Amino acid sequence: MLQGLGLVDASTVRFKFASSSGLRIPHMGWNSVVIRKEGPLFCDMYPNPVFYFVHSYHVVCRNAEDILSTTDYGYDFVSSLQSANIFGTQFHPEKSHKYGLKLMKNFVELVH
Repeated sequence: MLQGLGLVDASTVRFKFASSSGLRIPHMGWNSVVIRKEGPLFCDMYPNPVFYFVHSYHVVCRNAEDILSTTDYGYDFVSSLQSANIFGTQFHPEKSHKYGLKLMKNFVELVH
């Protein structure tokens, strides 16, 4: 585990899979995001959102209330979070076509 900035009660861990799983690290490509909690980032989001990922690590939230979405890659991991006024995504909105544009629009409207 790696220590982050301490802004969110969470830790960062590296994906680890058995070689027989066929799963590669980094996790790279399009994947579904399951919205677990309503929040401003996913307001009026398109159905069945998919986002683009490139990562070898993921966040483990100690407070389940901080989890906005999860994604399955060998197991469910936190793909977005909100803790007070801190927002984070594991995926790349800027590479995620209409889903990313909608999320970024929602973020801009939130902070503007």
